[in-house]
Amino acid sequence: SRAIIRYYAQKYADQGTDLLGKTLEERATVEQWLEVEGQNFNPHIYTLVLQLLYFPKMGVPQDEKLIRESEEKLGKVLDVYEERLSKSKYLGGDFFSLADLTHLPFTQYLVNDIGKEYLIKHREHVKRWWEDISNRPSWKKVLQL
Repeated sequence: SRAIIRYYAQKYADQGTDLLGKTLEERATVEQWLEVEGQNFNPHIYTLVLQLLYFPKMGVPQDEKLIRESEEKLGKVLDVYEERLSKSKYLGGDFFSLADLTHLPFTQYLVNDIGKEYLIKHREHVKRWWEDISNRPSWKKVLQL
């Protein structure tokens, strides 16, 4: 799915918000944070959402040790985000990009559905960033679907 969103962001770069960056340096930074999301953020948040939201609905036993480990690892990743976001408004720089957009679905579950919102809300800069990106009109439209 990340390849697909890159494709569409490039294909429609002249329409709406530029999600990739205007310069080579901006684009490289967006790509770097897309990799951080895919390799460091997503595995742990995915595990938490699966274990805490979906497994109970499916009658599958939860793995408490895995939940604790994933929560701890996600917290460490978010500490890195806190540092980054203390220096820039968004992960890719001072503009909203794919690097931010890819965080919306699973972080929505983290904050609103599985009781782990403190992971976001107890980090000043991460909290500000989350409030910004999750209140974008386009994301609000998605949530209405």
